[in-house]
Amino acid sequence: MCRHGNARVASRFAQAVTAWAIAFSVVILIATTTRASDQVKYPIYTPENFVAAMQNVGANFPAVNASLADKNFAEAKAHLVRTRERLALTITFWRDRNKEDAIKILRESLAKMDALDGVLSKDPVDAPTANALAKEIGATCQSCHAVYRDQDASTHSYRFKPGLVQ
Repeated sequence: MCRHGNARVASRFAQAVTAWAIAFSVVILIATTTRASDQVKYPIYTPENFVAAMQNVGANFPAVNASLADKNFAEAKAHLVRTRERLALTITFWRDRNKEDAIKILRESLAKMDALDGVLSKDPVDAPTANALAKEIGATCQSCHAVYRDQDASTHSYRFKPGLVQ
């Protein structure tokens, strides 16, 4: 009985090992299949996503300037943080379209926003420097708009220049 008992234990052990090996193989197969399907660029950043982000930037950056004019530096900083956050996300849009010049302008603008954030974080705030940086940020935005965006004369809303962005 001992031999048959040992044989049954060995047989069950072999079955368990085989089952685990099959399960492990299935998991590996699923994982590698998933990795192959993940080759799709993520996140997919559509022109609609870009427009929504820029509308948010368009609402917050003028508020930065207004807050600076009122010397409300805490409020200026809060609007600047929201502006930078939304603008930074647009890099995916430009990368997906291989627009290196737009990426360069975007990085310049973000660097100037970081500098302005630094100025607004000091006590006391150097208001002339903050205002100068805000103007420089506005200039970088306009340099990108000059290449990629048109402004509708009646609604003042922006759209992509024809043929530049699909």
